[in-house]
Amino acid sequence: MDRRWPFFTVDIELTNICEQNCRFCPREKLTRPAGFIDKQLLQDIMTQLAAIGSRVTFCGMGNPLLHPQWAEICHICHNSGVKYGLTIQAPALTKPNITRICELAPSFLEVSFPSIDAEHFSRIYPGEDLEKCLSSIEMLVAARGSSRGISITAVRTADDPADPATTNGFWQQRGLPVRQQQCHSRGGNLHEQITTSPRHITSCGLFATHSFITWQGILLACCHDLTGASAVADLKQFSLDQAAAAKIKILQQAMPWQICANCDEPAATRPLPDRPFPETEKARSRYLKRLCAPDS
Repeated sequence: MDRRWPFFTVDIELTNICEQNCRFCPREKLTRPAGFIDKQLLQDIMTQLAAIGSRVTFCGMGNPLLHPQWAEICHICHNSGVKYGLTIQAPALTKPNITRICELAPSFLEVSFPSIDAEHFSRIYPGEDLEKCLSSIEMLVAARGSSRGISITAVRTADDPADPATTNGFWQQRGLPVRQQQCHSRGGNLHEQITTSPRHITSCGLFATHSFITWQGILLACCHDLTGASAVADLKQFSLDQAAAAKIKILQQAMPWQICANCDEPAATRPLPDRPFPETEKARSRYLKRLCAPDS
């Protein structure tokens, strides 16, 4: 396997600190140290990712917009040559955060908006109001000048009263694409309102084409590892090429971590790459759409 495949798409955790209290987030089980990524570490990682042609999303267990060196983070990203975006919870779209998003100028922005039912929305985000968050999205679109690059991610819990078709229509009327996802157990850390079933994973398609890097520069096998037990490589000590070699070697065996034993992450069933690594951004975009298709 081409050593670029394990970093085809990458999630980078700028921080694991968050001010939200989302119902489907198992933050209480997070035992990894809290902090913010070092700007030089980010610079080094982004330089290597640019050479690969990776697509980077700033997300993880925290709100990336909280990084205290935001101007420096933006400078690194602007000059990286990497296609990057971020994931943000709808209640975090405050005016100051919208300003920060515009300063970052991400190519894509995934807004987590789990339900269009007002009561259910407030249960998932205690104390938050659906209409206020919808207004915040409108402010975001206005601030960016268009809705281009903005999409909605709806994590569907078992008790969501809004059906998928209604949810699709709701966002279609607002001119925003929506991707509906099943609520899974986040590595066995959630036990209520999940809509998936565990199954034994021997070879993980997500692990093959996607990487998660913590704010400390640790490459973990899975973003749902809240303890750091599935560390593959410390990127302060090893290059991405070395880390990719380690991932490929693991793929040739059974997945060795306990977190994989009863995995219910839908994306884990993706097929392993069956073709050469796409050399152009257009080709990489086509393959990503194929990977993320509902029936993939």
